[in-house]
Amino acid sequence: MKKLLFLFIFLYLFVLPASAENDKTIWEYSKDDFLNESLFGENSFFVSKKQEMIDKELEKLLNIKLVPVSLEECLKLAVLNNYEIKEKTETVKSNKWNLKNAYTQFLPEVQYDFILQRLSGVYVVGGIVPINVNETPIQSTFEASWDAFNRGKAFFVTSQRRSLYKASVLNQKFTREQVILNTSKCYYELLRNKAEVDIYATNVIDRKTQYDMTKTRYEIGVGTKFDIYRAEAELAKAKQQYITAFNAIRITQAKLANLTGIDVLVPLYPKDNIIQEKKLSDIDTEILIKWSRSSRKDLLAIKKQIDALRAERSSIYTDFIPNINLDYQYAYNGTEREGLYPSHSFTVTLIAPLGKKFGIDTLTKIKAQSAAIKSAELNLEQKTRNVAQDIITSKQNSASAFERIESSKKEVFAAEKSLENSMVLMNTGLASFIDVIQTQALKVNAQVGLAENITDYNIAQVQILFDAGIISIDGVLNGIQQTP
Repeated sequence: MKKLLFLFIFLYLFVLPASAENDKTIWEYSKDDFLNESLFGENSFFVSKKQEMIDKELEKLLNIKLVPVSLEECLKLAVLNNYEIKEKTETVKSNKWNLKNAYTQFLPEVQYDFILQRLSGVYVVGGIVPINVNETPIQSTFEASWDAFNRGKAFFVTSQRRSLYKASVLNQKFTREQVILNTSKCYYELLRNKAEVDIYATNVIDRKTQYDMTKTRYEIGVGTKFDIYRAEAELAKAKQQYITAFNAIRITQAKLANLTGIDVLVPLYPKDNIIQEKKLSDIDTEILIKWSRSSRKDLLAIKKQIDALRAERSSIYTDFIPNINLDYQYAYNGTEREGLYPSHSFTVTLIAPLGKKFGIDTLTKIKAQSAAIKSAELNLEQKTRNVAQDIITSKQNSASAFERIESSKKEVFAAEKSLENSMVLMNTGLASFIDVIQTQALKVNAQVGLAENITDYNIAQVQILFDAGIISIDGVLNGIQQTP
């Protein structure tokens, strides 16, 4: 019986009135049309009929159909469809085939030749003796040639390409982590935009109520024309803020769709109904920095690129190594009349170079490559230091945002109470309409500030995981423990 009673009340309060209110805009509502709920708690505006109306108005204003998604859905879409990840994946494939090509340099060259000629007429032998020839020479030859690893250079080329392949795999993984980071940040920004729309919608309702109140006060002789004009101006400003918030949502939606690799026209919209802080880790800065040195894929990729540079330098030294060529030939030679006769040939060729251009060309290339290696090592050291700095920055941003959240909640509570008191005092003649306007602005600014601080905290928490090289979809959704 209680369930039936609750269902009846719900239908009466929310479902039935909605059919008559579908054509309303936000500034046609009064404050009594909605539940007096807190934006950042379990009884959020997002769970009331007001949020449903705002969503419908967003679809109507921007001519779109909202597509509700969760953070998890966005992350899974992004790692599957993001075009930067796809690009890096193709680079991995290219380097993989280049590595396989390097292995082929260890194989000999094999060749088969067949020559059939028809000679008829007088030919001069040695440019002196004329001879009449009427013959068909035939030559069938199988040849195998092996240059003995090209002075050992094939070993270093293979090592270089193996390092480049591993570097491309690490870069592909790093790009995936960047996409997880950017998708999470964009989703939290979109959720903040959604909260701001709710805040500005409430502000429009409050301003409309205040405008109606000033007109009533003026009509009964206790208000002024100035109050009416000021209230009208504040209402117009509130409408502008509300529309601007819609604009911010559409821009962020396009950004999120682009990150997830779907059509940028698809208007993704957060399923989350409450904006609240989400703690992902509480790991010491020193531990995070230590992890980053062995976990950051971009740093590991640079190390592999340095290995490739060293292998390339080693390959230059092979200019001084003797080159050994092994050639084997098995052939049948003869004519159509006399027949074919087999022959075998095995040749070993040794060439001992002294480097290119008296060795100076080789030595200068080695010096240049050594400088390039040193430059890459310094670049790695600087990036490692930058990562440590980023971790400290993210940890500090997270701590700062968390402290601001606590202060913002108090500010929101005080601002709301201040507005309530100013309304009461104005009605009793102890405060002016200017006091109401100011306290209303304080309330809106406090709510927007709280939404921004929560968003900053959530983004900083994700940034910490990325900076330490331990970010993952599961980590972003559920946090990470004290293990790498």
